[in-house]
Amino acid sequence: MTKNRLLNVAITLCRITKMIFVLLFIGFTVIFIHLQIDRSFYSSQKISINTDSKNYISTTKWKANTNEDYNKIFTVDKLKTGSLYVMYLKLALGLILLFLCIREFQKVIESVKGIKTFGENNVLSFRRIGRFILAYAILTSYNSMSFENGGFTGVYISFTSLFLVLFAFIMAEIFKEGFLIKQENDLTI
Repeated sequence: MTKNRLLNVAITLCRITKMIFVLLFIGFTVIFIHLQIDRSFYSSQKISINTDSKNYISTTKWKANTNEDYNKIFTVDKLKTGSLYVMYLKLALGLILLFLCIREFQKVIESVKGIKTFGENNVLSFRRIGRFILAYAILTSYNSMSFENGGFTGVYISFTSLFLVLFAFIMAEIFKEGFLIKQENDLTI
């Protein structure tokens, strides 16, 4: 299976995706540092959260300590420093978790390409993927931002993330059963 074109394409896509995550991490870090230096540069950038999707449950509470227009209250330059740091850390940890998921998935694809499909490493990889996605879902489920004259908090439970966690753990069990059957066959020879 070393010449399987589909597996080669999947491995290449995993590598490209990992590189994109690294570049996004670097880009967000540069923006974060620039925000510390010159917040007024971002005075026209509004912050809004879209809660209209059907693939997650959400509750959002907005509060404003003034009668100003929401578009003037919720801008990046008026974001409090603590909220900015929390937002950056959540974003950085999210990108790291997604990077680790793609890395584990690439390991599984490479083992399938090397005809080691039902190995114990694939079981462990799928379990790690499930844990990483669960950590990502928990990390991104709560948002809270404080601004100079207001703020908002929200809880978002993503059905897609929960489905992917379930799928990863089911795949781990399928590969575990395949590994056990393979071990039994190896013993009978």
